[in-house]
Amino acid sequence: MLYVLCLPRFAAADTDRIDAFRRRHEPARATLVPPHLTLVFGAAMACRPALETALAALAATEPAFDLTLGDPHTHLDDGRREYAFYLRALDGRGPLTRLHAALHDGPGLPTRRPDTPFDPHLTLTGAPEAEPVTAAAAAFAAAAWPLPVRGRMEAIRLVGIDGFQMNEVAKYELHTTNRSFD
Repeated sequence: MLYVLCLPRFAAADTDRIDAFRRRHEPARATLVPPHLTLVFGAAMACRPALETALAALAATEPAFDLTLGDPHTHLDDGRREYAFYLRALDGRGPLTRLHAALHDGPGLPTRRPDTPFDPHLTLTGAPEAEPVTAAAAAFAAAAWPLPVRGRMEAIRLVGIDGFQMNEVAKYELHTTNRSFD
């Protein structure tokens, strides 16, 4: 399956905090993929040529952008057995929404889930049951994280995930400026 991921660059302290939380509350996914915002979820391999074309076009026209994460949210969907705790994108929602739409609107591109509006976010943990997710949310609240978390989005990655292995297919650099969060 193919995924399109945005891997933001954060200050070192924020990266360490996010990584540690993910390793503690969902070690398998934290080992598989770094902290990210997903633009395309589980597309068929047949979508690869259209995704590569769309990503190359986006990289040529979309500038890098600042990202601010906050508004911790617990998503509990008993109907689909989807449970997640994540930080919503605050600043940067516009560019993320544009990128998401461009990767779903066109011939050969994956279709959107019609029952789920796009809500750009960085998942801190997810599970097939509610209890571990609500426990992680409580641990997050108790830790009193300094929010918001600020970062920079400078590249988009097309990756293949097969079981417990992620392979980068291609990396697309957005227009960048010299900025550092360290």
